[in-house]
Amino acid sequence: MPVVHFYKYQAAGNDFLLVDNRENSHSFTTEQVAALCNRRFGIGADGIILLHEDPNADFRMEYRNADGSESFCGNGCRAIVDFASRLGHINSKAVFTAFDGNHEAQILDDGNIRVSLNDVQAPGHIGVDEYCIHTGTEHHVRFVTDLTNYPVVEEGRRVRFNTDVYPKGTNVNFVEVTDRIAFRIYERGVEDETLSSGSGATACALVAATKFGLPSPALVQARGGFLLVEFQRREDGGFTDVHFIGPAQLVFETRLEL
Repeated sequence: MPVVHFYKYQAAGNDFLLVDNRENSHSFTTEQVAALCNRRFGIGADGIILLHEDPNADFRMEYRNADGSESFCGNGCRAIVDFASRLGHINSKAVFTAFDGNHEAQILDDGNIRVSLNDVQAPGHIGVDEYCIHTGTEHHVRFVTDLTNYPVVEEGRRVRFNTDVYPKGTNVNFVEVTDRIAFRIYERGVEDETLSSGSGATACALVAATKFGLPSPALVQARGGFLLVEFQRREDGGFTDVHFIGPAQLVFETRLEL
């Protein structure tokens, strides 16, 4: 049975299992991903990230959700950048490919990591205080009050599985804007509330900027920590020069026989 070296990371409360796959020696079935991410019977994580070689970039990021599906993950981007640096594969800057295309990253002097996103189209207005936006992956944004006590899982699941609006499903963000932007998120692929999301924080910041005219940079608070979102507005209502900044931390390493 193969023994795999896993690195457990957390990035603003999202946790991941990272694997060095530059030699293309590891692959995981959907069932194996789900088992490894299980918090009672596995190591426990929101998803698994594989570091691959890429002939046209510094590396390629493969992100698998806890249910085994592949997607983009903003907080995972920061984790893999720190991971690649720790392995000596990059220095303080990198260009890498992910599920949604190319990204640039920089490890800042304070240890936080700045990652670029592709241009974002103007948010779609679905209903009163409800929007859809794509920040590398699909996000639904709903503005609410009393965020602390909001039924995130119940309402998130209802929106996520509303195939009339989202045939492929969506991540669902609940946002409260006071002196800051605070949000909680139900994540597709995890099928539960998670403590944070980089693409979700970006989605909330850009929709809040559209609705309230908030400036860049925007400080966004998730249950797992803070992220900073930078952007430039376009005349058509979309956004360019989008970046998010936040931490990534190695928690522990382990080896497991599969």
